[in-house]
Amino acid sequence: MTLNKVADGVSRVTGGVVNWYVVLDRGKATLVDAGVPGDWKLLLETLTSLGLSLGDIDCVLLTHAHSDHTGFAEQVRSEAGATVRVHTADETAARTGKGGKNEGGTGAYLKMLLRAEAYRTLFGLMRRHGLSIVPITAVTVFSDGEILDVPGRPRVLHVPGHTAGSCALHFEDRSVLCTGDSLVTHDPFTGSNGPRVMPSIANIDTAEAVRSLDHLTLARAEVLLPGHGDPWKQGVAAAVSAARSASAA
Repeated sequence: MTLNKVADGVSRVTGGVVNWYVVLDRGKATLVDAGVPGDWKLLLETLTSLGLSLGDIDCVLLTHAHSDHTGFAEQVRSEAGATVRVHTADETAARTGKGGKNEGGTGAYLKMLLRAEAYRTLFGLMRRHGLSIVPITAVTVFSDGEILDVPGRPRVLHVPGHTAGSCALHFEDRSVLCTGDSLVTHDPFTGSNGPRVMPSIANIDTAEAVRSLDHLTLARAEVLLPGHGDPWKQGVAAAVSAARSASAA
């Protein structure tokens, strides 16, 4: 288990491949994403390390409805009584486990599988039951610009492209932006590091994902916390500029 404090009251958790985050506010917790189903034990260990219990989880905020981010959300909902929230455009995928079709065709997938990093990622997800969404029985939706009345009170930034409902969550009083997979610092398929959008095989519309980077600049945050890769501590503008450069290369 890797558990690191990355900002005031914010901890990054990862069991490998994907990150999720715990945001504390007056003894209650917001989880940003829910890893993969096999991360349930990791969640319990994390809560113990932070002096919390399942009952202290107020909600799970999903940056998008992919299986490596929805993971244990349904189990938290049913066992802790927490709410699970997602952008309205990803609600159906979260409820049913059936998402939209990505850009990459068979050729793109085969080419990607020539890379060792892709094998490591797929094996890591498979080992922790992270290749299919566990449907979430009850989901509450949010939309662009909302300030959510949950611990940390983040503002929603809708940044479609990776999925239709991909969002970033701006915890304004902590200068933190959780970007999910709209902007990552490690490509889990190629192994490339530095700010970037995900590769086309993982996106429904890569061109839209690149355009959506503009919306991230509305957030005045010094620390970016991605779904994949290490935190970025040089501000939103520099991350977006680097991601645009990586996309153009």
